[in-house]
Amino acid sequence: MAEGTASGGLLESIVQLPVEFAKIAAQSPEQAALLASGSIIIGVAVAYFGYLLAGATLEGFVSLFPASEGPPQRGR
Repeated sequence: MAEGTASGGLLESIVQLPVEFAKIAAQSPEQAALLASGSIIIGVAVAYFGYLLAGATLEGFVSLFPASEGPPQRGR
């Protein structure tokens, strides 16, 4: 990196990433299938982790506000 910032290089490489993936997928049907199956596996894992994270976050907020347990009980 002769000039610029690290984020500039990162953004540039993120933009070039789909082009590189397309080059790899265009080489053969087997590589396209492997790329697609890997993308599906990663996508499912990210979605599941996001689901778990959302549930844990909501559970944390719900526990801050306990639900009422009904009317107060009289002593016996």
